[in-house]
Amino acid sequence: MNRTITFVGVVLVLATIGIPIYWPLKTSLSPPEEVWEVGIPKNPTLSNYIDILSSEIPKGRMSEVVGTFTVVSPSALNPLKNSILVATVTVALTLMVSSIAAYNLARFSYRGKRFVSLFVLFAYIFPPFMLMAPLMFILSKIGALNNLIALSFVHLAYTVPFSTYMLRGYFLSIPRDLDEAAYVDGCSRLQVFLKIIMPLALPGLVTVAVFSFVMSWGDVVFSLVVLQTGENFTLPLYASSYLWGWEITDPGGLSALAVIAGMIPVILFLSIQKFVRMGILAGAVKA
Repeated sequence: MNRTITFVGVVLVLATIGIPIYWPLKTSLSPPEEVWEVGIPKNPTLSNYIDILSSEIPKGRMSEVVGTFTVVSPSALNPLKNSILVATVTVALTLMVSSIAAYNLARFSYRGKRFVSLFVLFAYIFPPFMLMAPLMFILSKIGALNNLIALSFVHLAYTVPFSTYMLRGYFLSIPRDLDEAAYVDGCSRLQVFLKIIMPLALPGLVTVAVFSFVMSWGDVVFSLVVLQTGENFTLPLYASSYLWGWEITDPGGLSALAVIAGMIPVILFLSIQKFVRMGILAGAVKA
């Protein structure tokens, strides 16, 4: 009985993870006449990948986006570059803001600190689209609409609360005796933070960086508010050029785009998974 339950559980887990990977990979390698068929492609092709990276819009793909009527880039290279820029800047800003905030919560004592610690994660209770109207108003007032760097700042609403909470737990795992020893040696508080705390918190910082990159990479809601022209579209918005109404105009191209978009976070995670595991475990123990 136990073996049966274990077997069913393993199958369910593998299916949950495997099907979302298998289907776009299979479709991206299929010619148009096989995209809706189940199983291994009979005549595998790389034409879908070549099409989305070429400078000409493939036949059947929409060149305009309803609502903005903006011509999108014919190639996925420009949206890919925009997504990398936005996600990289988001990671840099998140590390800077959340590490300072987490150090404050981990090392300083003041009235209301417990409330602030609980309030950090309070931001995730509300759905992101609640911020669409105020964001549109604020960004239009300061002239920051359709700006990729502005989008990175907006993504901090996603990334900073969780990152702060995780780094706080990691900073708490670093003994205060190290701080005291550094003070005795003549270090200032800033030097202790930069030379003692930050290097020891490297696994936590890497975990936060990966989390922030993935959150920014897949964002659609805030990108819809901030970006207005096709030349600034990130990959999630660029994917909308494959849709028209309730139809997918080019399933093979959309699947090829999904595979490329998914490969970068996967490669990033696999290259630093050791640090991510250490960061999550340390944050979980002390948070």
